[in-house]
Parts: sequence; structure tokens; C-alpha cells
Amino acid sequence: MSGFSDTWLSARAAWDGPARNRTVQGALVDWTRKRALDGPRLRIVDLGAGNGNNQRHLAPLFMQPVDWVLIDSDRDLLTIAGRTALLKDDDTLITDVSDLASADLAKLIAGADLVTASALFDLVAQGWLDRLLNALVDEGAALLAVLTYDGRIEAGAGDDGVLAVVRDLVNKHQRTDKGFGPALGPGAPEALSAGLEARAYDVREGQSDWIVSAEDPGASALVGGWAEAASELAPERTDQLAAWAEDLLARPALSIRVGHCDHFATPRAS
Repeated sequence: MSGFSDTWLSARAAWDGPARNRTVQGALVDWTRKRALDGPRLRIVDLGAGNGNNQRHLAPLFMQPVDWVLIDSDRDLLTIAGRTALLKDDDTLITDVSDLASADLAKLIAGADLVTASALFDLVAQGWLDRLLNALVDEGAALLAVLTYDGRIEAGAGDDGVLAVVRDLVNKHQRTDKGFGPALGPGAPEALSAGLEARAYDVREGQSDWIVSAEDPGASALVGGWAEAASELAPERTDQLAAWAEDLLARPALSIRVGHCDHFATPRAS
């Protein structure tokens, strides 16, 4: 895992930043300020780090020095992440090429104060999520999970019958195996909330929706990807879905909303 190109990850970064839930991010900032009183450094493990978008967004939020650990299976993306990372003078950064699907999760997050991941949890299976959350409890670490897909796809006034079909097929496709077993897909936000609360974590959560226009770099890949995924499950609709994607992108003043959720969770004080 990652399985995504630098081009796609860079395109979606323009949607990710504005989408992040500011209330959830504010809870993270409050936590970091309190932690700064207890210790001089933070160790942050970023799972599925890709080309480093998440690190670059988060880095300015931390006043104290951070020891970053960026983990992904794609060596080339991690090279980009290391080269483009935002670091203070006393920060450190290491990259770890590991397959999250098969790795020892407890070992990966050992010593972490905060574990973070962007657009990861809708790809994983329930069993994998449980293993990570159990490791999180053992470490007593906090979790920041951002931009987890929740199944909502809207296109304003252009929301039509075909879009409803596409949304249904895409959400079914999202639940197929992405390398971790049957994926949580749009059920991931609920699974995260339930799993964290069951493990006595305090959870802050909120929507973090993408807003995409047809002119945005990456819009064609996004909509085309939906048509392709839907066609895999309904091959008899391939031509209809391709025509729908082309028509959608040609609509004037198109605005697409893609539903995501952010979570920030900390161990509940005893």
C-alpha cells in the first residue's frame, strides 16, 4: 500500500487541505499544546504516508520538536515525502518502506505519541482496524484519522438517476478487497468511532468533504475512476457510465461534493 501515483496524490492535496475539519484539527492543536508541557518532543507515526501530503499539512501545527516516522509500501513516494517534508530545525524524519497489510502494527507504532493517517481507513478490513486500535491502546497513543470516505457523492443540481446508480456501485466497489481483506469502505467512519469508544477513547469527529469543480486538476481522474469502478461491477453499463462521466464534467459551474470524516481520539482520563 499505497498504490496511488504522485500525480493523483498531488491533485487531491488541493481538496484535502480545505476539506479538513477545523473543529477536529483544533482539538489536535489543543492536545499538542498540553503535551508540550509534559515532554520536549512528539513522536508521530504517519501510516500510508504516500508523498507526504499529510506531514506537510500537519507540521506547522506543532510547536514542539517532532520525530516523524512516515510509513508506506511505495519507496518512490516516500522519497518524495522525505525530500519535500516541512521540518523545524530540531525535527527529525525517517521513512519506512513497509506493507501495512502484513506488517506488525504494534512494532510500527512503537513509541508513538500520535498515530495519523489520511484516506486510509476506508481501504482496510475490520480485523486490521481492530489490530491497529489494540496496538494504539497498548501504546496509549492518540489517533488522528483524516479524510475517511463515508459514501456520500453529490453533484448539486446535476444529481440524477445515473449518479445514484454510480454512487451505489462505487460504494459496493469500495467494500471489495484493497489488499487488507474486505474493505470497510463507506462504513469506515462508523467503525472508527465505535472501535475507539469501545476502547475508552474520547473522540472528536466531523465532516471533511471535498468540493471539486470540473476545472480542478484531478477532477477527470476522480469522475473517470468512479465510472471505471462502477463498470467493474456492472459491465453492461460501461458505455452509459463513460457517457455520464463525460457529460458530468462538461456541465457549467459543476460542483461535486465527496463525503469524508475526520477523527481525533485520545485515551480517556481515568
